[in-house]
Amino acid sequence: MNTQVAPSLPSVDVRWEVVQRVAASASFHRSPRLRELLVYICERSLQNRTEELREQAIGCGVFGRKPDYNPGEDNIVRVEVRQLRKRLEEYFATEGKDEPYLILIPKGAYVPVFEPRDAGSKVALASPLLDKKPVSSVGVLRSWWFWGQAAAITLLVALSLWLWRGNVTAQRRLADVVSKKPQRTALWPLLFNENQETFIVCADSTLVVAEWMLHRSISLDEYLARESGSLSNNPTDIKSLADSLAYNRQRWQFTDITDARLVQKLYRLNADHWDKVTVHSARTTKIQDFKSGNSVLLGSRRSNLWNMLFEPMMNFHFDYDEQNRKALVRNLKPRANEQAVYSSARPGESGESYSIVALVPNLRNAGSVLIIGGTTAESTEAAGEFIMNSDSSSGLLNDLMKRNGNRIPYFEVLLRSSTLSGIAKNAEIVADRILPDELPRN
Repeated sequence: MNTQVAPSLPSVDVRWEVVQRVAASASFHRSPRLRELLVYICERSLQNRTEELREQAIGCGVFGRKPDYNPGEDNIVRVEVRQLRKRLEEYFATEGKDEPYLILIPKGAYVPVFEPRDAGSKVALASPLLDKKPVSSVGVLRSWWFWGQAAAITLLVALSLWLWRGNVTAQRRLADVVSKKPQRTALWPLLFNENQETFIVCADSTLVVAEWMLHRSISLDEYLARESGSLSNNPTDIKSLADSLAYNRQRWQFTDITDARLVQKLYRLNADHWDKVTVHSARTTKIQDFKSGNSVLLGSRRSNLWNMLFEPMMNFHFDYDEQNRKALVRNLKPRANEQAVYSSARPGESGESYSIVALVPNLRNAGSVLIIGGTTAESTEAAGEFIMNSDSSSGLLNDLMKRNGNRIPYFEVLLRSSTLSGIAKNAEIVADRILPDELPRN
């Protein structure tokens, strides 16, 4: 990669000289792709062409991706920028410790920031009045006036320096808080690691609407069919619309905002292995995705029919009362002090809602599948927050490990959340089960 000064950049720009030295350093000698990425984003930033520093534009300009590639499916830019941040930190802490500027790439953005290392020099350059020679004495009054001005300017410079340093300190503390990783329990290395791919499958909101309009549940076989033989000939028929929602795989792909928040939380927990992660909608998922690697299923059987593949080994099953329009959980083999049916409040109502968190083997017993689903979207989110928060889930996981020779077993847990005006929170354990090590064979 040619790291010479670009013709459109001023040769006296100290920041560009820093970029050149970084690109030519030993830290980047064996990483031509990172070096090219660094020069690309810095050059456009210094030229005020920040509109070109979007993920898709970088993917095309640096990594040779086609103009219509989907960054949601190909995360090459995010992975490489994360590596670039680490490499820059190493450079400025070692061979670049005397550089006048630090090059920072804030998380969540691709526009580099050039931060002066020496704040004092910056303030001095901004205050040329300090370099003026003393005015010769032409009277006591004029002399006092000069020294009063000098004192005021000195005070303003000192105040500016104090405020600047305070702002930098506050920004760094905020960055530390934002970048601080939540604590991972022993569950997450099983699902997110460097040796296996992980699929996250979000719920299908159109499926819930279609089932509500059809007044019946839709089977997995129906859901996978690309065309329906039962479509009505009347385009205004509500059943025709419901069938269209249920069966048209290409036009209707929506998920709930709660799933987006759960994916964000999963990323914060497992960011170091996110290059092995692919996020799918239930509509674009195939049965082959559950035969290798690991998966995370979001939503109940009502919104994510892939749950049905793993129900044969589970004790707690989602169900729906069509007559009363209420979701429920069936307990197939109730134990003492357990109910056979746990009925949930309707969406938007106050009361109780239920959710299930289950860890089961994949279809070939070669990986694990984590199911996070609730009787409502809100209770699904409450279950996700429960299992992703080490404070709430560590007690459950420690208990399961004690009962299983100090290793995490396949398990399922039924949770109850209090619901107020459609908001579910405070998930608590109702019952749990340790599951077999293998999925039952048909």
